[in-house]
Amino acid sequence: MYLNGYGHLLPDHPFSCCLMKRINLIRLSLFQMGFGIMLGFLLDTLNRVMTTELRISATIVFGLISLKELLAIFGVKVWAGNLSDRSQIFGLKRTPYILLGLLCCVFSFMLAPAAAYEVRVGGIGLSEMLPAMMKDIGLLKLSLIFLVFGFGLQVATTAYYALLADTVGEENIGKVTGASWTLMVLTTIVSTRIVGSFLDVFTPERLITVAEIGGLIALGIGLLAVVGVEQRNAEIKEGKSKHALSFSQSIMLLSSSPKTLLFASYIFISIFALFANEIVMDPFGAHVFGMPVGTTTKLFRPTMGGTQLIFMLITGFLLSRIGQKRGALIGNMFCIVGFGMLIVAGFIRDVQFLRIALVVTGIGLGASSVSNISMMMSMTAGRSGVYIGLWGTAQSLAIFVGHLGAGIIIDLVYHFSGQYVWAYATIFAIEIVAFTIASLVLPHISKEAFEAESEAKMAELALARNV
Repeated sequence: MYLNGYGHLLPDHPFSCCLMKRINLIRLSLFQMGFGIMLGFLLDTLNRVMTTELRISATIVFGLISLKELLAIFGVKVWAGNLSDRSQIFGLKRTPYILLGLLCCVFSFMLAPAAAYEVRVGGIGLSEMLPAMMKDIGLLKLSLIFLVFGFGLQVATTAYYALLADTVGEENIGKVTGASWTLMVLTTIVSTRIVGSFLDVFTPERLITVAEIGGLIALGIGLLAVVGVEQRNAEIKEGKSKHALSFSQSIMLLSSSPKTLLFASYIFISIFALFANEIVMDPFGAHVFGMPVGTTTKLFRPTMGGTQLIFMLITGFLLSRIGQKRGALIGNMFCIVGFGMLIVAGFIRDVQFLRIALVVTGIGLGASSVSNISMMMSMTAGRSGVYIGLWGTAQSLAIFVGHLGAGIIIDLVYHFSGQYVWAYATIFAIEIVAFTIASLVLPHISKEAFEAESEAKMAELALARNV
């Protein structure tokens, strides 16, 4: 019997367990909505304000924003993933790291806009930039804020993806990933639309208010999404911890495995192609089309992001039929065409053609992003923390290079040509090349070969440890 004396369902009733599992999956899917609010504001609105209104060099602005990825390059993701694999805090493996990262992100996010107005290097030339940066206390303060945000982002997302990999069966991974990223993009679109309307009358005080309210909302969503989902003192599935690795052993495992490095290289190229554009779209509208803050905020993210949202959802639910690799390839083809159209739109200054280009690009970004992220989450060989940490490190390195590189390209090309359109055309052309290379590498990725190699390397490390 599964009923107690009062006719209530007992906790182990099959229907009760199934219902709770579904509720927990829905809650986990909500987690990235908070990051959608924060990242949308940083990458679109604050980015645009610093490059145009505050006249800070694109190299400095994009470099600051890319600092959120820097710590991952030095192993924070691998460290966090490995630590959450091997240890528990109050009986929980993933949740404490998710909450630590979330708090770091929210705290630093709320401080960022005010700190941006303390930066004093706006409107200076390239030759004066380095000396001025060395003396700018405001720039140092903002750098520290973005580093704290980056630490939180890397720790929280690594532990979150590991929790998803632990909780969600492989047959549902595409659906949950698609739903999670769809909700994040939807939140980004809605929040930037609201922010754009609020900032039609633009003041620094309004900008700071947006960050404070957005940070509190993001914190509330994060707590709702993860608190209570992970089972305390849960048994670790066989194969996920039969070899406890130190951090140095994890690095040795990753660096000595050709299949692992091949997939990490593929992730680097794909993520560079997918995310290098996200930081340049609003400045593109300002510099090339002369659009004000409210217009760029309400155009680029809702149009391209809205299309991306739809096709992330569609692709996520079709992945079990079409396959992750085919989904990524289809997305890459649309992105190649879409970025080519963006180049043309910039030269002809046609806003209607720009909208069409944004839609085509959004289709490709939606299909490719869900396919690649699902592939990352399935390529774990039973050690979700370590491998997701590695894939996340490759992802962060790609975003860091893409964001910082975009800023350098804008400043240098504009310096020599005197026209912003050539700078953005160069960035979009590089992305076309990256999508092409990723498509050529894709057929050489094999999950079966990766898992076989990982098992062999794990056995080698265990043997070496016991000798």
